[in-house]
Amino acid sequence: MEWTWALAPRHPPRVRVRSRVMSRMAASERRGRLVDAAIAVMVREGVSAATTRAIVAEADMPLGSFHYCFRSKEELLVEVIEVITGHTLERALSEVTGPGGLEERLRRGMRAYWQHVVEEPDEHRLTYELTHYAARQSGLAVVAERQYQTYLAANTRLIEALTDDEGKRLQWEAPVPVLARYVTAALDGVTLLYLNEGNAAAAGEALDLVARHVAGLARPA
Repeated sequence: MEWTWALAPRHPPRVRVRSRVMSRMAASERRGRLVDAAIAVMVREGVSAATTRAIVAEADMPLGSFHYCFRSKEELLVEVIEVITGHTLERALSEVTGPGGLEERLRRGMRAYWQHVVEEPDEHRLTYELTHYAARQSGLAVVAERQYQTYLAANTRLIEALTDDEGKRLQWEAPVPVLARYVTAALDGVTLLYLNEGNAAAAGEALDLVARHVAGLARPA
């Protein structure tokens, strides 16, 4: 199956979040707006540019709203990672739990993840920048650790959601945590290679191979 993708612009235009009446906004909505604003600032200008003032300005919210919603920048960055991961996780989950054989569902799940990489390359490029930034900043090393814990948890959910062709639970030749680590490493490596090389077709073929290999490790319960 041929992998073809329409590439998104590398530098999307700046979009400001519209102002709303703060008194009527739920805390969860305020947090969501600040996270979206942080992602927009970091994609456009880099992680180091995402100061508290820059984020609230992007969100068109008062400065005090940041400290009302987040206890620290660390807490914000962890939520940024969770939101970006969620952009691909739900897509992939809907595919691996859909109809079709195991390998076919795995391939569709990989494709769902990959479609987001191609559509939003700068968002995924940001995740690597976040890793290096957090690892080099005093007090933020935990963010890089939490980042990959989030990836491992997401891929664990995907593997545990898989069933055989009759809807029965699967046994695996390797423990699920090991499989999740393998899938995380494969996706991480293929994504980083693509972001620097730009060969989407070759990346897709590599992900097909991962899907085939993982499917081959499954055994009926």
